[in-house]
Amino acid sequence: MQPNNLTALDFEDIKASIKSYLRTRTEFTDYDFEGSSLSYMVDLLAYNSYYSAFMANMSMNEAFISSATIRDNVVNVAKLLNYTPRSTTASTAYFHLDIQTELTGGVYPNNITLPAGPIATGGNYTWNLLESRTAEVNQTTGIAQFRCVKVQEGSVINFSYVVNNFIKQKFIIPSEDADTSTLTVSVRANENTTDSDTYNLVENITNIKSTDRIYFLSETEDMRYELTFGDGVIGRKLGDGEVIDLEYLVTAGAEANGVATFTFVATLTDSLGVNYDPEDVDLTVAETSKFGAAEESIESIKFQAPRYYSTQYRAVTSSDYEVITKKLYDNTKTVVAYGGDELSPPVYGKVYVAIKTKSGSKLNDTTKKSISQQLKPYAMASIEPVIVDADSIYIYPKVFITYDPACSARSVSGITANAQNAINEWASQTGINNFNGNFSLSKFTKAITLADRCIADVTTQISLVKYINPAIAETNTYCISTGSPLYNSAPGNDGSGGEDCYKEPVVKSSRFRTKDRPTVDQYFEDTGFGKLYTYYNSGNRKIITNNDAGTVNYDTGEICFGPTNVIGSGGNNLPVDDLGNVDDSDQAKADLGEIRIAVQIIPANSSTIGVPDPSTVLEIVIPTISVNPIGTILPSSIPLNSLAPSDFEVTPVTIEIPDITVGGDLSFLNCF
Repeated sequence: MQPNNLTALDFEDIKASIKSYLRTRTEFTDYDFEGSSLSYMVDLLAYNSYYSAFMANMSMNEAFISSATIRDNVVNVAKLLNYTPRSTTASTAYFHLDIQTELTGGVYPNNITLPAGPIATGGNYTWNLLESRTAEVNQTTGIAQFRCVKVQEGSVINFSYVVNNFIKQKFIIPSEDADTSTLTVSVRANENTTDSDTYNLVENITNIKSTDRIYFLSETEDMRYELTFGDGVIGRKLGDGEVIDLEYLVTAGAEANGVATFTFVATLTDSLGVNYDPEDVDLTVAETSKFGAAEESIESIKFQAPRYYSTQYRAVTSSDYEVITKKLYDNTKTVVAYGGDELSPPVYGKVYVAIKTKSGSKLNDTTKKSISQQLKPYAMASIEPVIVDADSIYIYPKVFITYDPACSARSVSGITANAQNAINEWASQTGINNFNGNFSLSKFTKAITLADRCIADVTTQISLVKYINPAIAETNTYCISTGSPLYNSAPGNDGSGGEDCYKEPVVKSSRFRTKDRPTVDQYFEDTGFGKLYTYYNSGNRKIITNNDAGTVNYDTGEICFGPTNVIGSGGNNLPVDDLGNVDDSDQAKADLGEIRIAVQIIPANSSTIGVPDPSTVLEIVIPTISVNPIGTILPSSIPLNSLAPSDFEVTPVTIEIPDITVGGDLSFLNCF
């Protein structure tokens, strides 16, 4: 008789199965397995079967990317999908440098050169310029300016291999913490020459010829990276005795993020041969260090590899554009792509790619054009990729909690902490802080209610915040939309009562200044009847400056402010001449969104809040939580006179959602 139970994996079940089988044999019919020496033999057989089954199960799991747990196995499966995991990434900072050059023979030099290599120290780290830069010298003042000098943390490593075609040779970057994005590969004919050819990294072999100087990169064991060169059919084959030179950064990764103070240590040389020491250089930090990161995590590899493989180096569907954009631009935290036909009115022949950056900043025009150009080779036919900034709607909840004082000895601070933790957990499990998200008040309230057994009831007030980014000293009309209806403070009031008609405002702005009143902080709010008006405060009075400052569509949630000529946000007395010109630095701040107007809005229905278009992200402001004992009278709705958009002149702190990719702090960027 053969064993009939082949599904048991538990040790005791396997042991019982072996005993059952042995009892079917006539020689063991009356044998006592529990008190005999044969019991040890049965144990050994059961242990062997148990471990064999366990190893077979684990080995099979490690063969699939979704179930593998060991990094080397995940990487090997991802390699079959032509996906190379991201290496450790060096932290990056940007400098502005000003150098006063010297007169030589009565003239200033034409230019000055900043050599590649270590050029600064900061935060106990060394910061390197990977490519030399040259700046022209102003022949009137003798000042040379370097703008947005990109420096990266780490140590520059040089390593060489001599090609030997008579042995099986692997070309592996020997350093574990190498940043492969900084890797340069060159090949010399032999060890005695300095002339070299640069080899380029490729991933797509469809257009590669047999003479192209290319290499492939893949992760190997122990998180090191291996280079593979052509074979004479796909790419040039290396000859015996040739020398491969590798140069790259070994970096501390995320540990070097957040450095804000740097010391310049390099020497510059002008076109007349004069050297300039570090004390001759005026260094200004344009961007503190950010974007340093550890190697790509196992979870990220599992998520990205199948999606990257599905694109097949072409962008046909919207998800293809999203995956390729993440690959092309490292500062991408999340991205959404959608066709122009989804817009109103539709725009045909274009695909729009909205990027939310890791830094929380908007992209400058140069970066947008660069990403668009990189996407074009992947796009189909005449489709034009257009890069746009992600827009945000900030949801500001005020949470009022009542609790049972007889419920043990729970403190108010303890209930508050539990509620905040529950909100964070709720946010991490929803689409908040991402594209295509929506806000459900019932789920939000339920999460808080379940946070602590002492909570008796939860009431929540919701308002929305959006920002207007004005073009400084230009007359424009600015429109924003919530994508949902706005609250009607008095539905029965249609305005037919004349001057006595009044509705409390549901739209209010933070302060701003206009060209016609450059020294006065103004605000706007709605009349309740589809109009905006502007005013300034004089003591306890409102002095209206414009009764027709814009429109409000309460049904669609669209708010249009203008036409108006904004010269700055409140509190600024910007220098504006008769032509409306402003200082370049103020215009730069406006371009980066630092000069803006916060608009706080009460929605008609806070139970479900969506987005007006695919490029908008819902972000939850860390809520204000009030904890009171049972019996406290809580507000049933948001007090209309409690709108305080001035609280949002600085970007509010939102609930941070962990992402599978990390890097960077939140600041406005002007160099990325």
